[in-house]
Amino acid sequence: MVKSRRNFLRTAGLLACGTALAACTVSKSGNVTSVTLNVAKVDAYAQAAKNFAATILSVPLVTSALGSRPVAIINACVTGIVSAIDQFDTAANGAATVSYDSTSIKTAVNSIISDLQTVLSYGKQAVSGIESTAATADTISKVNTAISAAETILSLLTALIVSVGVARAAPTPMSEAAALSVLGA
Repeated sequence: MVKSRRNFLRTAGLLACGTALAACTVSKSGNVTSVTLNVAKVDAYAQAAKNFAATILSVPLVTSALGSRPVAIINACVTGIVSAIDQFDTAANGAATVSYDSTSIKTAVNSIISDLQTVLSYGKQAVSGIESTAATADTISKVNTAISAAETILSLLTALIVSVGVARAAPTPMSEAAALSVLGA
């Protein structure tokens, strides 16, 4: 029985991270640890990250609050995410899962994580810089929902990569399905 909002959020976060970890298996043979990732999950998370950046860039209030330099950085992040998706998919070679014991796959996923963190940081910065009025309340609410969805995707992606070591499931703002739905992935 869930007695508080905090307990509910903690439980939802643990379930979401459990879903992410189910998209990843770790095996060890001698001194070699191999990680198998679900290609469709990683692609969906990367697409959600790209869509989040596009959402941030599509809101004039946000882009004007950020200015041209951060907007250029976000555009570069989108390019980086697309490049990382291509690198990851090339390494997967059409397979449903990809196993790795080197850093090539991990590097591609870490690149997506890094770019998503950058876009999240700018998105939060922009929202905090916009004065909420009756005219902007709906837009700010939608951007905040997209930020929550992106934070969820970031947690899920991070859980995939750190599952090799000691992973602690961090609470996520919403479920995986809700985050993917919000970000159109």
